[in-house]
Amino acid sequence: MIIKPEIFNVTAIKALQTTRIGGKSNKPYDSLNLGVLGADMTDALVNLNSFKKLQNLPHVPIFMQQVHGDQVVEYTENFEAQRTIEADACFTHRKQVICAVLTADCLPVLITDKQATVVAAVHCGWKGLYSETLKNTIKKLDVNPQDLQCWLGPCISYKPYRVDEKFRQQFVLKDKQYAHSFYQNKKGGWHADLKKIAVYQLESLGVKEISQSPYCTHDNKNLFFSYRRDGETGRMASMIWLD
Repeated sequence: MIIKPEIFNVTAIKALQTTRIGGKSNKPYDSLNLGVLGADMTDALVNLNSFKKLQNLPHVPIFMQQVHGDQVVEYTENFEAQRTIEADACFTHRKQVICAVLTADCLPVLITDKQATVVAAVHCGWKGLYSETLKNTIKKLDVNPQDLQCWLGPCISYKPYRVDEKFRQQFVLKDKQYAHSFYQNKKGGWHADLKKIAVYQLESLGVKEISQSPYCTHDNKNLFFSYRRDGETGRMASMIWLD
């Protein structure tokens, strides 16, 4: 099973979000685990090749070494050699080159412009949001933010994402507007809303067209892997390319 982001209605843009349904992997990575760096690497590579054929992808997706940082890499002519690069966002102007990220609770963000000249995929954990990886990516695209379309994929929702006061304070001290992205429970603990933080950052940059997946990875065990729920787990992929 895949999810197709509806915001990208330009025929020149293709985008897909995988779930855990399909494929074949051993527990706890079952079923469609695409996290090729995990302990179940062999099955993940088989899944990737099968998924490529099933979805008629231009090539087998490659994935960066995601490190929860703010580095952005451009996929150029020799993009396949960049699989070892440590980065959490990628973009390209080249057709038939897939930009993709892996997640299992973190927020995936897919980006393109209305003219279909560039695409990007961003891995946004809380560290990436705090270090403004989205801002770094959009600057690299060199496109008027008002011409961008952004899709926020499945991630952990705020209810199961419990954080402490120190966590909240580091965001609020950076920008007091982040206070609106945290919710206090009856016991005095806090919950962080990754999507709300991302929307605030995107809107602050001038992005107007933002769409969001309604799914919570933590609460939909049959559909999604979740690191916070399961500890050891597989990964879903979010991908976009110029057709």
